[in-house]
Amino acid sequence: MAGLDNKVVIVTGAGQGIGRAIALRFAGHGASVMVLDVNAEGGTETVHLIEAAGGPGRSQFMRSDVSLTTDVDKAIEATMKLFGGVDVLVNNAAIAVYKLLWEYTDEDWDQVIAVNLRSIFLTARRCIPLMQTRGGGSIINMASVHARTTATANSAYVASKGAVVSLTRAMALECAPFKIRVNCILPGAINTPMLMTNWGNLPPSEHPLVPAIPLKRIADADEIAKVAQFLASDESSYITGSDILADGGLSAHFGSLG
Repeated sequence: MAGLDNKVVIVTGAGQGIGRAIALRFAGHGASVMVLDVNAEGGTETVHLIEAAGGPGRSQFMRSDVSLTTDVDKAIEATMKLFGGVDVLVNNAAIAVYKLLWEYTDEDWDQVIAVNLRSIFLTARRCIPLMQTRGGGSIINMASVHARTTATANSAYVASKGAVVSLTRAMALECAPFKIRVNCILPGAINTPMLMTNWGNLPPSEHPLVPAIPLKRIADADEIAKVAQFLASDESSYITGSDILADGGLSAHFGSLG
């Protein structure tokens, strides 16, 4: 699997789920990882898990609300002071508010857009010039299968993830002259707290989505981390502006037909 030796990586929303899996995998393959999350307990636990795994990479946690300019600026400054640069940025932080469109408050809508979309602008704006000084880099934005096909009572999340796909393409064009590649991943049903708690914490094999997934299972978060590792590494050197589905085939068929 692609090595990440000597690469400095920032992972947002790394206190649980896919972000934690990415941080663990990247550190295990030699990267120095700055773990960012608004949840101090979760972020600290991620670093402890990295240390317990005994891999070659280093890690540090910093509490950060990446929807806020001040927090992002402090996180980037801390990364530079500790690790000396930025090679890879993984924009994974996300939230969802499950309501029908007309039930959303202004605050509901604005918070989802801020965390899921504005944060990418804030982090990339700071990291791109730093990547330029290192001769290139990789930005990985976490979108969702919801950018392709969706369901009810999730419109703010859906809108934000569709925008992430479009923003990724625009970023890729602007960053290409500097050898900075920008791609996004569209996960499907993944065994993460965001998915499972919304369905009553059923065992993954009993999740209601399983019958609609051609591969007939919920994925493990590390399966998405493997895709991110490929995109972060030099093995994906000719890939930019792409949106990569990792959904077990969920979006490949009509409705609930198997």
